[in-house]
Amino acid sequence: MQKINKTDTLRKVLEKQRFTVDYFQREYRWGQKQIEQMLDDFKSTFEEFYDPEKHDTPEEVAGYGYYYMGCIICTGDSVKKIIDGQQRLTSLTLLLIYLNHLQKENVKNEDDQVPLDDMIYSKQFSKKSFNIDVADRTDCMRALLNEDSTYVPSNESSENMLARYSDIEDYFPDELKGEALPFFINWVVEKVLLLEIDTPSEDEAHTIFLTMNDRGLSLNSAEMMKAYIIQQVAEPDRLEANHKWQENINKIKNASSYDTSGVVNTQDVEFISIWLRAKYANSMRDTKRGAKDEDYELLGDKFHTWVRNNAHAKMGLIKPKDYKEFVLTEMTRVTDLYLRMKKYGTKLTPGYEEVFYNANRDLTYQTMLAIAAIRNDDTEDIVEKKIQMTAKFVDDFATIRILNFKKVNWNTNKYLLFHVMQDIRNADCKTIGMVYVRTLRRMDVSIEGITRFSLNQFSGRYMLHILARFTSYVNVLMGNPSHFEEYVDRKRQGNTYDIEHILPDKYEDYKDSFKDYDDFEATRNQIGNLILLTRDKNRSYQAMKYTEKVQKYAGDNILAQALNDTAYTNNPQFLPVANEYGFHAIPDFEKQSIADRAEIYLKMASDIWNPDAIKQLAGGWSDDEEKDFFKNEKGREFTVGYADRSWPDALKYGFLSANLGGSGKSIYNVQVGDTVYCHIAGSGFVGIGECTSTTVPMKNFIVQVGGKATPIADAPWASEESKQKLDPNKEVFIGVDWKKYVTDPSEGYWEKGMTTVPLVAYMLNDKTTHQKVRDHFGYSDDAE
Repeated sequence: MQKINKTDTLRKVLEKQRFTVDYFQREYRWGQKQIEQMLDDFKSTFEEFYDPEKHDTPEEVAGYGYYYMGCIICTGDSVKKIIDGQQRLTSLTLLLIYLNHLQKENVKNEDDQVPLDDMIYSKQFSKKSFNIDVADRTDCMRALLNEDSTYVPSNESSENMLARYSDIEDYFPDELKGEALPFFINWVVEKVLLLEIDTPSEDEAHTIFLTMNDRGLSLNSAEMMKAYIIQQVAEPDRLEANHKWQENINKIKNASSYDTSGVVNTQDVEFISIWLRAKYANSMRDTKRGAKDEDYELLGDKFHTWVRNNAHAKMGLIKPKDYKEFVLTEMTRVTDLYLRMKKYGTKLTPGYEEVFYNANRDLTYQTMLAIAAIRNDDTEDIVEKKIQMTAKFVDDFATIRILNFKKVNWNTNKYLLFHVMQDIRNADCKTIGMVYVRTLRRMDVSIEGITRFSLNQFSGRYMLHILARFTSYVNVLMGNPSHFEEYVDRKRQGNTYDIEHILPDKYEDYKDSFKDYDDFEATRNQIGNLILLTRDKNRSYQAMKYTEKVQKYAGDNILAQALNDTAYTNNPQFLPVANEYGFHAIPDFEKQSIADRAEIYLKMASDIWNPDAIKQLAGGWSDDEEKDFFKNEKGREFTVGYADRSWPDALKYGFLSANLGGSGKSIYNVQVGDTVYCHIAGSGFVGIGECTSTTVPMKNFIVQVGGKATPIADAPWASEESKQKLDPNKEVFIGVDWKKYVTDPSEGYWEKGMTTVPLVAYMLNDKTTHQKVRDHFGYSDDAE
């Protein structure tokens, strides 16, 4: 857009000016949604002008277009009192602080850094005064400016500011952090416009504020869409349709605990935008310069215009009865589903636990995906399955990314997730399940990332959740209540839970296990050294040596108890879990102990976030159906451990097998078309093949013997002794078409620096091991 007359740039509004907020003003109340929307708007407007392939210097930004962010009303004093606009100015200041830190990290040439300090604070006699100068927010602003991670907020505004700053860290687009960063910062400070209205007195400022906000309030998009839709309904039916519309909207608004915009309740607009995007958006704006808004963007806050223009062609609303059914049937079904997801996201509900887990991490796009998947005429059992599959998919997708330090918000992943949404829209359970499993299969990271997962600035907001999941998982396996809600509730009365470092912060006491202090500090923050404890115990144990506090752990949650030998004598329900995952008492905790605990977490994670559960929920599908559905998809690469079994028979009949005890269940992750690298401990890699059939019990695995289909248990083996050792009730098989191999395991390939993991089947984030095996065997994708 062109510059609006009388408006000022963000730099001119904030630079070397002082603003304050009167005590009677409401607290800072912007939510995650507003931050995400602001960043998305900024990014999309900036990208209309910035060409990542053709840019020279930030001076080009002078020719870019503007973004108008509205009006602020202030008194005209030397320290201006903000009457209207403090939410925006505070949020913009948080963004400027973040951008200032970001450019100092990423823009090495100081001459290319954009001067932002004067827009954030002024300095006199070595004392910093913030340009948004509110006494009870100063400590928070100072902590953010100084990157002080120990700061604890003491009031509502500071708590919310801290949360919104975390949102900025999380949602800020990665593609703007590289070469685009100086261009983007210049654009924000010189091209984001505000209309500042200064008045001589507070009374006049309030008069203007009331006139602008209380006189002839304009209809929002939801109300304008309603007017259009009801008008198209046949006159005798309009009263009924109008009543049902208002009833649905009232349910939506009543379910909102607070006004998300800080001004008025906008839940109706948010709800309808989610609904229409889920059901009708078929296109999304490209990232290239000059790209125009498409369905997804146009169905944002101003969706009423899109509906008017596309009711016939894209929504199938032609006759008056279509509009009536649109309200009475579709809107009502979607309203109930939206509220159902909200309910499950608020309280841990049996069968819908993943909905709650996702809501706990603000993964709100699970609702949009569920609305897309569920048809108006789906029966209750189908609705239930689609919700469960969708929530499970989002949980698996987000957790795997988190464990590999990757962002999980919608904007970062929207192009992938939008295509998923299109593929599952109104589909049957089997198709939806295949789309979800396909998407998880195509991820460029895997659950194995947990062995390197550690506590840092990114993971801090997720680590408590991950540890709570493990703890509650073991609780449930033991037949006890989950307690997950209690573990993650940071606002409950009494003792909340904190992250406990098992190894104390006493380098001198444990230095023999570590290379140096940096190694000690880095290793202490790895997940294998972390558990949950109530806050009071976490603080009282901090000064104790491990040998002292491990005795105290005997009275805490099960993951803490598992470090003490009493857990294996007083908890008979725990012994099967301990045997399956390898828990054992650790009297002396050292560096290797942290790695061992991480491997236990990996085994549990492989079961908790196993996408095969989606296949089961969908009712399953045959190998031929999977081959057809995935025929254009590149398979994944798995290392499969094959210890203490007959390798000649695996080659002869084309299979690999595993016992379902321990990590054997991970073999279910291998799907048709995946490449398997067979590894035998002590021998190395012995073969490369392609999975031809998914996991089945031993009794159901059929091979050809003399041209006759024969169960593997009845087939003659080169090593009958090996066959007899297998438990037919626990052994499972996958079919493998072996491409390259050695017949004698002693000729297996192994060299220093290669990677294996103590699981039966797993993907490696580090691709060098598999590449070395491919090179050694002379294997390529078209090898026969």
